[in-house]
Amino acid sequence: MSLLNNIANYLLSSKESPKSAKQFVPWSQLSKVLILAHDNQLNNVVDFINACQKDTIQVHVAVIYDGKLEQTPKPNFDHHILDKKQFNFFGIPNQGTIETLNSKHFDTLINLGNAEQIKSLAISKLVTAKCKISHFQNPIFDISIDGDKTTNSSKFLEQVIVYLHMIKTTHK
Repeated sequence: MSLLNNIANYLLSSKESPKSAKQFVPWSQLSKVLILAHDNQLNNVVDFINACQKDTIQVHVAVIYDGKLEQTPKPNFDHHILDKKQFNFFGIPNQGTIETLNSKHFDTLINLGNAEQIKSLAISKLVTAKCKISHFQNPIFDISIDGDKTTNSSKFLEQVIVYLHMIKTTHK
C-alpha cells in the first residue's frame, strides 16, 4: 500500500459513516441498488442491470472516472460520473458528492473496486445503504464474496445475484 493510500485510509478512519440499520437484503426485497464502478468496468454491469430490470429493481451506477472530460463515458443506463473534481487530493469524496448519492436511499451498495482503490472504498464507507457488498474483506462491508484475480466484474455480479437469492429473512 502506498503512502498516499495510508494517509487516505487514516483520514477516512476519522470520518463517520452515516447510521443505517444494517441488514442482509434478499433479492426479492431489493428496490434500489448502487454500483460503484470504474469507467473500464461499465460493460461488465450491463447483464446485472438487465437482471435487475426484469424484477423492477432500480440500479444507479456511480462511475469513477479519472480521464479527460471530453472523453467522459456516456453509458445508456442510470449513472453519475464522479470525476477528479469530486474528490480531494487523497481520493476522499467531497461533501456534495456524498449528499447527492445519499439522497437516493439505496438498499444495497456493490463496490466493484479493489482494496487499493481508495475512492470507491471511501464512497462505500460514506454512503448509506442497508447492505454493502464487495469482493474483498473490510469491516464496512456486510458481505464479502471472495474471488481470484481472474474473476471479472460481470462474474462477480453474477455471484452477487446468487448470494442475494440465497438470503432468507424471517418476519416476526
